Amino acid sequence: MSSTDPVALQTLSRSFFYKDGIYKRILIYYATLLTYVGILIPNPIAGNELSTPYVTKRYNNALEYVDLMCLPDLLIKFYLSALVDGCYYGVLQDVSKTKFVLLDLPYEYCRSKFKDLNGNDIIEFNVQYFDTIVDESARKQALKVYPKVVSDHYNRYHRGTTTKYWVRIPTDLGFCFSFFDDSRPLFLDVILAAIDYDDAVDVNKERDLEEIRKILVQKVPHLNDGTLLFEPDEAEVMHNGAVGMMKGNKNISVLTTYADVDAVVSKTQSDAVTNTLEKALQNVYARGSVSGQLFAPTGSQALGTSITNDMSLMMILGNKYSRTISYIITN
Repeated sequence: MSSTDPVALQTLSRSFFYKDGIYKRILIYYATLLTYVGILIPNPIAGNELSTPYVTKRYNNALEYVDLMCLPDLLIKFYLSALVDGCYYGVLQDVSKTKFVLLDLPYEYCRSKFKDLNGNDIIEFNVQYFDTIVDESARKQALKVYPKVVSDHYNRYHRGTTTKYWVRIPTDLGFCFSFFDDSRPLFLDVILAAIDYDDAVDVNKERDLEEIRKILVQKVPHLNDGTLLFEPDEAEVMHNGAVGMMKGNKNISVLTTYADVDAVVSKTQSDAVTNTLEKALQNVYARGSVSGQLFAPTGSQALGTSITNDMSLMMILGNKYSRTISYIITN
């Protein structure tokens, strides 16, 4: 995975996510590892109590808003996007006391290279995305959906008053979630190991087929003086008879010959083959730093420690979610 093109790496990860069961299972495991509950802590200004009527009303409204956000579904969606694409990009489309609408941005037209003073990632959006929408009415409709800062910049770019096609989205509108300051999918190296495992399985299948294939050899004998015991036409009748008898078995071929024939068979011990497959499969999980015991448990040794480490990894984004949701609720 030496490519440095983030879009190429994201496309590879996404296509393999829908193709390979092991890669998909690992990402879903991490995305659903944590459970989510909204906890709202009131902080009245000095002189007010939580029992004050207007404070109680605002607190209850905030509780309803947390329920409105459907955090379990929303945060799993963020996690899965961050794991598959390397980063989640989105903007607040409609936020009010009774609405929370989030618009997912196409990852191919997003990047994040800067942070604001509070350490929040700043999304830059490529307005050339709208040129990919051929239908003019559909393009106008899409521009209405996006924040005004984006649509205004596209109009300036389209008129030629600016040549810059990247526009920065304010951090109070745009949200960018990645594990580290890199849009490279976190478990990309697992793909190589998974491909190696698939190749090992294919080789094993071919070996199994080779072992069940058999050749029935009919060797026509000679007399002591070298004379043929059966003439060629008689040998042909014998051959056809054997072929007819075995025609229902696709794994047996018939050879009738006057020559001496030796078959050299390359056969690998079954336990050695199993060993190879197990090592290849374990290498897939090793590339992702995840225990294979999670998916096919054979023991409990060190499994608890592995899960704890996985939770710590997922809390990198969990803490970012907490700050973002707190910001939305507070404002």
